[in-house]
Amino acid sequence: MTRHARCVAIAAGLGLLVGCASFDNIKQERGEGIKRTFSRPYDEVFMAAMSAAVKKKLTIVNSDRVSGTILLSNSASLSSPGGEHIAMFVNRLKDSATSVEVLARPVISRVSFPPDWPELLFGEIEESLSEQRLSH
Repeated sequence: MTRHARCVAIAAGLGLLVGCASFDNIKQERGEGIKRTFSRPYDEVFMAAMSAAVKKKLTIVNSDRVSGTILLSNSASLSSPGGEHIAMFVNRLKDSATSVEVLARPVISRVSFPPDWPELLFGEIEESLSEQRLSH
């Protein structure tokens, strides 16, 4: 086997081993993430979720207030070479109760140790809602 053929075979094998997260896959997993309920109106929680993403320096790929979907991306790092795709789903439960679901998937799943995005984002949402409460 030539060196070129060997390199092609190795690359093809690695392609099979490495799973890739896409935003379409993450959106299909809605309902399977980590959820937290906040005793605040939907619009306040949605804005706090957007603020949390900005504070954590995540790239907002897409947001839709009507469906409550916020798609985020985190760039590659030493602990997560391919970065992560993150989805937040904001759901209206009642006038004064809103849940947020967070799903985070590494882009390269086999070699990734990403941060605990649900915990980090929920903490930022709580902080933002507390600040809103104090300013009113």
